[in-house]
Amino acid sequence: MNHWSSWWTLKKILKNIPNSPGIYKFSDESREIIYIWKSVNLFSRVNSYFNGKSKLNFAKQEMVWKICDIDLIVTNNETEALMLEATLIKKHQPKYNILLKDGKDHTYIKITNEAIPRVFKTRIKTKSWYYFWPYLSTQYVNNLLKIAKKVFWYRSCKLIFGYEKDELTLKNRNIKIPCIDYYIWRCSAPCLLEKEAIDKYHEDIQDIKNFLKGDYKDILKDLELKMRESAAKLDFEKAQSLKLDIESIQTLSSNQIIRDGVDGDCDVLNYIEKYDKTYLWKIEIIESKINWFYAYEIENKLWEDLNEIFIQYIYRNYSEYIGAKKKKQLIISDKLDIWNIDFVKVEYSKIWTKSDLIKLCYKNLYEYAYKKHLASLSTKNFTKQNMKNLLTTLWYTYWDKEIVFECNDISHISGNHTVASRSVIENGKLNKSKYRKLRIKTLEDQKIDDFWSMREVMERRCRELKELKNYPDLLIIDGWKWQLSAVCEIIKKHELESDIQIVSLAKKEEELFLPGLSEPITLKKDSSELRMVQKIRDEAHRFAITFNRDSRIKAMKKNILEWIDGIWPKTRKKIIKHYGNVSNLKWVEKKELQKLLPSNVVEALDDHGLL
Repeated sequence: MNHWSSWWTLKKILKNIPNSPGIYKFSDESREIIYIWKSVNLFSRVNSYFNGKSKLNFAKQEMVWKICDIDLIVTNNETEALMLEATLIKKHQPKYNILLKDGKDHTYIKITNEAIPRVFKTRIKTKSWYYFWPYLSTQYVNNLLKIAKKVFWYRSCKLIFGYEKDELTLKNRNIKIPCIDYYIWRCSAPCLLEKEAIDKYHEDIQDIKNFLKGDYKDILKDLELKMRESAAKLDFEKAQSLKLDIESIQTLSSNQIIRDGVDGDCDVLNYIEKYDKTYLWKIEIIESKINWFYAYEIENKLWEDLNEIFIQYIYRNYSEYIGAKKKKQLIISDKLDIWNIDFVKVEYSKIWTKSDLIKLCYKNLYEYAYKKHLASLSTKNFTKQNMKNLLTTLWYTYWDKEIVFECNDISHISGNHTVASRSVIENGKLNKSKYRKLRIKTLEDQKIDDFWSMREVMERRCRELKELKNYPDLLIIDGWKWQLSAVCEIIKKHELESDIQIVSLAKKEEELFLPGLSEPITLKKDSSELRMVQKIRDEAHRFAITFNRDSRIKAMKKNILEWIDGIWPKTRKKIIKHYGNVSNLKWVEKKELQKLLPSNVVEALDDHGLL
């Protein structure tokens, strides 16, 4: 493949990478995988190799020059990505991967079977004692043990305990007891050989086992109860400490379906019907670990039943098991109804771990289908004639001149940073120089109202068009007829009904609604006219989401002190220098603050709930 042609292919891929955790794989021109890695945000990480902002060393620059294709696997969280990353690296041994190619054993958490058990990490697994999971990241294990130590108070000493005449005793008495951990609330001190302390220690060890097995609901309930009791006693310092423990456990206890989903070997199958096609995703599991992902695009030209499609797929791909002693195990979506196939054992996703695998399939299917859809749109060349055909179908007029279509879209996150976008197609081609992005100014923060937002966008656009007298041939609204009615009210208010031709595109069935008509207009699913409308809608959606994300990132970078009037840069620096961060101000008395800061600044901090 010519390097420059592959670069244009990569540019299309880079634009449509999701902001999700997962795995990315780089391949060279011979389709050989040269690099595999994980990321919390696939879009940011993969694009960082190509945007020139990251300082890549010579070896990585050489690798980037060889990249001709990028494949993605979306996961639920970073830990799943980490587990899958190790499996794929060990299988493919990519040229540029180093860290996980050494073949070392994974790190385990070990709980000894001593009279007073110890908890620590190890790479060596024997038949005796308790071992929990193969963890791939030593740093992850260190963080986990650090939090477990804080919450469950296990011992870190090397004291040797034993029994003499059925009584617990210490073997090495030359060590001073209790150690510092007891005084900083990190150990219940079973070394004192007090029954209450020993019982408390065994309870903590059982809680650690339950936590590492994933049974953490009772632990969280107990910690929440203790937190409320501490708050009721006005012991806010302890309540805050317990709150942080709860948050830490919730973070660490995210389900890792790649690690403990199913026993043995099986395949997981799921499907999605999208963009007038059926897509199938298969997860191959070998020895309880995800080994590989497979994606299929099915052209169902005969409109056969989905059950029939799956049955044909099973006969075509698992015929080697016909007559075999052991049946092939399959986990499929419970939306399907497949029976009476002798050589496979079909299980439906009713158990939560298997259901999560089906959900993982669906998540990847959606991304795969969207990627294929965008690829088909990008290779499809629209023409001015397609635009004329659409206007004719909608009973709209046009002049034999430049034909322009516009589409508007709204984007927000739970009502925050509400923004709008405008995309433009001119004579069959996207005209990105006429794309626009707008901030919604009249909507209260954290209020969700797409109708109000679209009204504001159209209000501003109508005023602009009345001045310019340069009306688009068609205005496309992303939404149902209710959104269309809201926009028509604004157009009528500005007396532009005869100048602006408008249509709305409903996502679910991809139907077109016109003002005054109760029934929608349905275009052929494979028609260029429908694909063109979808293209401009998707472009407006992409542009709005990008602007929304950029707005959120910019806002997050701002310090909360920057939003308070009267607190200037020097004052902000003084506060951060003395107290570390804003949250620490809650623990400082006003009298102490007034010695450092002007009274009006202290009052402003108090008014904003920072004291």
